[in-house]
Amino acid sequence: MNIKAKKPIKLTPKKISYFLTACLIGLIILIMTCVSGFLYKNFYQMITQADEIIILREKVALDTISLEKFNLIIGKLESKTAPKESIAVTDPFKK
Repeated sequence: MNIKAKKPIKLTPKKISYFLTACLIGLIILIMTCVSGFLYKNFYQMITQADEIIILREKVALDTISLEKFNLIIGKLESKTAPKESIAVTDPFKK
């Protein structure tokens, strides 16, 4: 049985600086990816949705609505659906 011992890893300043540089570049890329995703979801998409709302508003709301007439109609509907006043009924079982 011939068991070979592993060579110990020699850490030289050049290897350490290369490793740290690679880690920093990877960390910076990860942070930039997260920031870009955040900005895309929370700012860019909101701006495009606002543009779509303006475009759809022009297509859907072709006529302006008179607010006075609308409130008058709603008032009439509420008066029709309001509960009626109850009539006081005397209790026949009281003396």
